[in-house]
Amino acid sequence: MDVNELYRRLERTYDVTDWWPAESPWEVMVGAILVQQTNWESVAGVLDVLRDRGLLDVDAMDAVPLADLEAIIRPTGFYRQKTRNIKALASHLRMSHRSDPMDLLRQDTEAARKELLSLLGIGNETADVILLFVGGRPCFIAAGYVSRILDRMGILRSDDYLEVRRFMEACLEPDPKRYARYYALLVQHARTTCRSRPRCDGCVLSTECELSSGKGTASSPRQRRTPARR
Repeated sequence: MDVNELYRRLERTYDVTDWWPAESPWEVMVGAILVQQTNWESVAGVLDVLRDRGLLDVDAMDAVPLADLEAIIRPTGFYRQKTRNIKALASHLRMSHRSDPMDLLRQDTEAARKELLSLLGIGNETADVILLFVGGRPCFIAAGYVSRILDRMGILRSDDYLEVRRFMEACLEPDPKRYARYYALLVQHARTTCRSRPRCDGCVLSTECELSSGKGTASSPRQRRTPARR
């Protein structure tokens, strides 16, 4: 199985329509920080509160007192750190981009990525979420869920974020919509079936999965396959 067949198999299994619902680019950015180290259910509730209080606006977020924001986002965990990171992003957008997230993303992809990575609390994964879901750039999000499935399927053995991203981008045409859909499918499969303790019964990938079929283990060495663009 290669990454294209993996996509087709997952697409026949899961419905990921409106997988990352948001009303504005800023809401996606805030959600991308809030979802770090937690589940989306916790984030969705917090976003509802932020929306009700008028805080899904860059200037309003920059102005809200730190303690007030901490109290709102506490359910997502690491709330003090996330509060500082969101406030830092809002302040940066206000001062450098006229409070317009899309102004930052009008730069070329590498310049926008470099600027995002320079900000507090934004690493490769969060930057790529913003570039893909807000900027519409062909940047594959190589989250831990992705490397877990690729490893178990015998497609690629690596937990290095940049290596996994390069591999996926080499295998796929640079189509942002397909990247977003593929990422959503992988996350859905990882959350429902291919967990850290997998639920292999009924898995649509079980016959090809090295962990499920007994062809190998997730920790056994294997040769990396050469990516083929299709």
